[in-house]
This record gives sequence, structure tokens and C-alpha cells, in this order.
Amino acid sequence: MTIPEIGKLERVSLSRIWPHEERHFTPWLVENLDQLSETLDIPLDHPKREARLQGAGRVDILAEVRADDSEEAANVVIENQYGASNESHFRRLLGYAASSDASILVWVAEGFTNGYIRMIEWLNRWGADGNKIYAVEARAWRIGDSVAVDFHIKSGPPVVQERQRRNTVASIATRYAEFYRPLVAQLRIADLPPVSRGGWRGKWRAFQAGYDHIFYSLGLEDIGEARAYFEVSGRFEASGGDVQAVYDALHQHRTQIDAELGDGEVEWRRGERTFWIATKTEASLDDTEEKHEETREWMASNLLKLRDVIQPRLDQIMAELQPAETSSNDVAVLHGETEQAL
Repeated sequence: MTIPEIGKLERVSLSRIWPHEERHFTPWLVENLDQLSETLDIPLDHPKREARLQGAGRVDILAEVRADDSEEAANVVIENQYGASNESHFRRLLGYAASSDASILVWVAEGFTNGYIRMIEWLNRWGADGNKIYAVEARAWRIGDSVAVDFHIKSGPPVVQERQRRNTVASIATRYAEFYRPLVAQLRIADLPPVSRGGWRGKWRAFQAGYDHIFYSLGLEDIGEARAYFEVSGRFEASGGDVQAVYDALHQHRTQIDAELGDGEVEWRRGERTFWIATKTEASLDDTEEKHEETREWMASNLLKLRDVIQPRLDQIMAELQPAETSSNDVAVLHGETEQAL
């Protein structure tokens, strides 16, 4: 099998591909309007360059959109520019919104500042008189001698913004689920079952320590760290537990616990109603799958090590703190003998 040469993907300015916006980029956009149409999920048709709108002057591109064959086509104004959003183009957009009969306004630029994004959001909610306004980022990419352009909606009508938010949240949640799924299965086999069917969701997964509101946990943090925790949560104290007593009892053995956990920094953190003991390594959700495998291996190894080091001490501490409430049979049940169906 011949492996093709792998090129480096780099973002370049539109002017590196089309030297002149009006003479080169706008004609390309007209000819490839389907790409923008797909991004907006709007069936754009019959584009015209430098079209004149009554009361609004000339626009870069005037297109049409039709809901179905029985309805009259509505105008779509497309204003494109090189570089980042600026006042000149925003004023034109306001002019189209105030004076034209266009129902949809599309502002295409290489980037948008937060100020213009906020103003477009305001216009879409309160000031656009029924018009829909989109801010669309045009991005040019080069791989070797080949180039490509894609479009990304930076702001749009409220329904679009909400759909993007839901899709983004769903996409990230799916990626976390895919990352953790083999890891949770591995830890089940190692007799460390999750606290529920999946062990929480999102960035973290939690596993049973045998006592309510005390967990062994994993986290893949936004700050570029993977962590393995032993954690006593605030709900433990709210349910009548003594967080300080558990912390003090473990902390008496800190030097030995740190040594048993091996190389690397061990973090002890005491909050108002909680505490945790954690180890960490560099990792990110955006890593390659090969790196993800290394991270999962590190997480499993360090969480099991935490369990092996902490659990005997925890059982002794809890037996001393709750001798009447925690019989040996209770501990066995809490340790998962009734959790086999999970």
C-alpha cells in the first residue's frame, strides 16, 4: 500500500487566492453559491452581481430564495468583504435592513469582532423589522498546491443560534461519550463500577467507593489536563457524614499515601464541604485517537492505584466513624454485589 504524501493544512487570507475582492472573489462566490447555501441551509438561486436595490444602492450579490413553487421569491442580499468586520460594511448592512425589500441579509467576512456579533444578535431579536441577518465567516485553507474555502455561521436568527448551540453541545457530549466508553468498560472488569449506568456525563465519570457521596472520579478538563480523583462530595456532609474527620484521618498518612501513589505530583485539596486527592497529566479532548489511548491507559492505571491505596484506609475510617450503621454485610453490598445489573 502506497501512503500518500501528507501536506500541512494552513489557513490563508482570501486575498492570497483571489487578489481582488470585487473582480475575483465575488464572481467565484456567485459561481459557487451552493456552498454558502448549504452552510445557511437556505436554497439560494438566481444570483446577480452588483445588483441595484430600490432605496438601498448596489449590493455585491443579490440572490433569491423561494419556500416553494407557489410563493413569490424573496430577495437575499449578500455583502462580502476581505479582512475582519468593519464599520463601513456594517453601515451598508444597516442600510439594506432599513431600506431594501430583502428578507435575508448575509454578511460574509474573514472574521467578526465580538462587538459586531452582539449588534447582529440585537438586530435579529429586536431591530431588523422582520429581516433575518447572518454573519458568515469565510475561511480559506491551503494544503500544498491545493486550496479550499469553507463557511461558518458566526451569528444568525435566534432559531439558528439555538440550533448551533444544541448541535455543539450534542457533538461535544458525543465525543466525551466515545472517549469514556471503553474506559468505563475496562474499569467495570477491574471491579470498579460506575456510580450509575454511565458514571455521570460530560467531562467527568465517577465510580463507586462503597459509600454514598464518596467516589473515585476521572476528568478530562478544558484546561488540557486529565485527572484521576478520590473525592468526598459536599452531599456526604449534607447527608450526615463528617468530611473533616475523613480528611483528617487520611491526611495523617499523606506522606505514605503520596509515596504509594508513585511518581508525579499528588494534589490534596480541601474545600468548605468537600475534599479530593488527585493526580494529573496533560491531555485534551482534541488529541489524536492514539493520544486518547495513552490517556485512557493513564486514567485507568491511576484510578485503580488510587482505589488500591485509599480503599483499605477508607474502610477502616468509615468503620470507626459509623460502627453501628456499617456492618460487614452492608459494606459488601455497597461495594457492588447488588450492582451487577448496571
